[in-house]
Order: sequence, then C-alpha cells, then structure tokens
Amino acid sequence: MSAVRPSTPPPSPQPQPAFTNQIPAERRYWVLSAVMLVMFTSILTSTIISTAAPTIVDELHGLNLYAWLFSSYLLASSVTVPVVGKLSDLFGRRPFYIGGLALFLVGSAICGFSQNMGELIGARALTGIGGGAMMALGATTIGDIFSPRERGRWMGLIMSVFGLGSIVGPLVGGFITDHFGWRWVFGVNVPLGLVALALLGSLLPRIRGRGRVRIDWVGIVLLIAGVVPILIGLTWAGITYPWNSVHVVVAIAGGAAVLLLFAIWENHAAEPVLTLHLFESRAFTVAVILSFLVGIALFGALTFLPLYAQGVLGYSAQDAGLVLAPLMGGFVIGSLVGGQLTTRTGRYKVQTVIGMGIGCVGMFLLSRLSANSSFVESVPGMVVTGAGVGAVFPTLSVVVQSAFPYRMLGTANAARQFFNNLGAVMGVPVMATIVIETLKNELPRHLPAGSGSRLAGAAANGAQGLIAGQSQGLNSAFGSLPPSVAHQVLTAVRVSLATGVERAFMLGTVLAALGFVTTFFLPEIPLRGTIQDHPTG
Repeated sequence: MSAVRPSTPPPSPQPQPAFTNQIPAERRYWVLSAVMLVMFTSILTSTIISTAAPTIVDELHGLNLYAWLFSSYLLASSVTVPVVGKLSDLFGRRPFYIGGLALFLVGSAICGFSQNMGELIGARALTGIGGGAMMALGATTIGDIFSPRERGRWMGLIMSVFGLGSIVGPLVGGFITDHFGWRWVFGVNVPLGLVALALLGSLLPRIRGRGRVRIDWVGIVLLIAGVVPILIGLTWAGITYPWNSVHVVVAIAGGAAVLLLFAIWENHAAEPVLTLHLFESRAFTVAVILSFLVGIALFGALTFLPLYAQGVLGYSAQDAGLVLAPLMGGFVIGSLVGGQLTTRTGRYKVQTVIGMGIGCVGMFLLSRLSANSSFVESVPGMVVTGAGVGAVFPTLSVVVQSAFPYRMLGTANAARQFFNNLGAVMGVPVMATIVIETLKNELPRHLPAGSGSRLAGAAANGAQGLIAGQSQGLNSAFGSLPPSVAHQVLTAVRVSLATGVERAFMLGTVLAALGFVTTFFLPEIPLRGTIQDHPTG
C-alpha cells in the first residue's frame, strides 16, 4: 500500500523534521557516536551478566530465582519499547532517550549495591525500563538526523556494535567477576553511559512536539496488562512449567484476552499507542514478520549454541559464552555489508532476500551438528548464520522508517522492535521444549542396559538444569552420581542433548526458510536522499 490511513479523529499538528537537514555533518556524526555508545552500553549490560550470574546466585542464595535475573530485564524492556516509541512521536525523542539512559544507569548502580535477589531483580527491571527506551529510540534517532538513503550505512554500523558487545560482554564479565567481584560487573557500564549522556545532552536535536495532545493512558495500561502475563507465560513454558500447565495457560490466555480489549480500544483512540493501521502497509507487515522470525533464529542460536558447548562439547559456562564469537563476528560483517549496500544502491530488497537465504543455509548447517562434532565443525554454521541475519537487521529498520510519514517514525520503528523481542521470547521456550522432550525420549535408549527409572530421571533433571541455566557444566549437573556410572550417564546425555539441539535448529531452519519466502513479498520503496514528511509505502 502506498499510504497509511490515519486514526480518527485526525492527528494533531505534526513535528517538523526539516531542521535535520540543516544540522552540520560533524554534529550529526557526534550524535551517531553517542547512539553507538548507548547501544554498546546496553548490549554490554545484557551479555556481561551471563558469566557473572552463577557467582551472583551462589552469593545471594537465589538459585531458584536465577531465570528472573534475565527475565525481569526482558519483560520491562519489551513493554517499554512501544510506549516510548509513541510518546517520542508526541513529545520528541530527547526527553525519553536521555531519561531512559539516566534510568538505565541508576538501575545499574542499584544492581551493584543489591543485598538480596529481590532487590537485584527489581533493579534489573528498572534497568530494563531504561534499556527499553534506549532500544526504542536508537534507530529512530538515526531517522531524525539522516535521510532514508543514508540510514542503511549507519544502521549497519550500529548493529555491528551490537555484535561487538555480544563478543566483549562475556569476556569482560568473567574477568571482572574473577578479579574484582560480581558487583563491579554492573558498574563497568556507568562511565560509558555517563559519556553518552553528556554527548546526548549537549548534541541531541530538539524536535518540537505536537503541542497539546491526549496521551492514551488506557491503551498504555491495557498494553502492559496484556503483554506482561504473555511474556511471563512464555518464559515459564516448557522450562519452569509444562506448556499445558495452569500457570502457563492462564498467563497466556489472560494476556491474550486483555490484548484483544487493547486492539478494540486502539481502533477508536485519538492517539493510539500501537495503531493497527500500521499493518495496512505491506512493507511494515513484511518487516514485522521478518523481525519476528529473525528474532527466533538469532536468539535461538544465542541460547542453544552455548548449551551445545556445555552439554555436548563439555565446555565450562564461561568458555561456552565465547563459543558465540564466530556467530557474532559474522553478524558484524553482515551488518556492515548490508548497511553499506543499502546506502550505495538506494534499495534494500536484494540484500534482504540474500541475507535471509544465507541465514537459512547457516541454520541448516547448525542443524547438522551432532554429538561427534567438534567446535571447529560448528564455526561455518555460526559465521554463515550471523552474516545472513546481520545483513537483514539494519535493512528492516530502514524499510519501516521509509514506509511511514515522519510523525509516525517512533511508533512504527518501536512496533517492529517489539515484534522482534516477541520472537526472541517465544522462540526460546519452543526450542527448549523440543530439546527437553527429545532428551526425555532419547535418554532411555542411550543409558546403560538395566538402568532404572531413577537413574534416567536423575540424568534428565541434570540436563534440564543446564537448559534452565541452573547448572554450570555437566560435571556439576551430575556430580552427585556414583563415579562408576557417571561416565556412561554423561555420554548418554551428550548424545541425547545433541539430538535435541539438532531438532531445535531444524525448526530454526524451517522458520528461516519461511522468512526467505516472505522477503519476496517485500515492496521496494526508493530511498530518498532528503528528509520529508509524507507517506512513501
């Protein structure tokens, strides 16, 4: 479609983007540097905790709350993204971007001083709210200061920072935890964040808002009340509770019912938080589907490659985090190349199609890993997957930003990011369920003849501890077993776990193939070299 029908009543007066073409190039590049630093700080915080988490839960005696160290941040950031995206369209990016970064830094500092798991989880949620604002407005800020054609290059550069942070985070986290203690893990990003805060405060342009507007408070409440239980249910599903358990069913069904009310309300709201009219744009709809599928593929690989390294190759938790370096190295290369091609050609469809095709091949290579594979054999699949996904990521932001008028830039971009997060949240428990069920079915076939159900149950529980992140290696998972049977059990678990991971990546391959087919429906919108305020797709 060539335009998006506005909500009823007509929107308030629009902010004026024309000033962005008048910003000196040097200032724009400084703002770009600040956005990159914010991205690096955010992803560093997300990845650095992975190697420190075992020490944290041991010292604070919170093994049963281990998963919430990560889930609290993810939940808070996910619900913040669409809300802040809309508010930034109404009142400008500056207060929410700077405020989000400040809240992120405050939350990080509180994390470092937490005395128990409850305080730490609460501080992580606070950090997640700030992180959600940063996530929502990074790409949107690039859209404020660069033309659609220029955005590809810079979005590729920003996404490469995401990959770099994912490589550096586990290394820094392990080093700091070992030499200075886990509390300093949360302090390492504060100096970086303060520098970014100073840059944004002095250089970020001020966009004039729409004047007097009506905030959709009902929509915000309904969105949060619907999304949070669904995300909690998905976090539980297949790992903490079975998919058909009361906890999971009630959480997901209840959240879905509230979201239905949200959709009805938004259809009549004056300034909807997440207008359904966005989906009238084919470019947006295809980009959202791709974001969702890419979220499943990328975060599935980020989750189950370390599991494969620990459970099958026998790596420690810290070394397993380093296994992802080839994946994220490929992601960096793909992001830079994809972004450059978008800017140089003024088009994005070809690299999106090729990128998803490459990602599909990479996921297929990962699905061929077995209990007899080595780390070296996993590298091609990781590099190819990372390169393909990396090439697609920056183009999706460009697609969405080019499909709508300037006044909807924040809303549209945040909506795409929200569905990307949803794919990540939904994909992990689905893949985890495949791994766990495969493990249960395969273990009896590989355990020593005559093994009782008690031994099989102990082996399954130990392996599930790895999947849930509650065991830091096979030896710790099965340390209580008699030495005489430990070797046989470990071998059985490795073979069964490898089969489960193989099937999980096969699902990823199918979804990536679906994404590849979807790219052919992506309309090609010529990318302008200037910033204007009219719908283009």
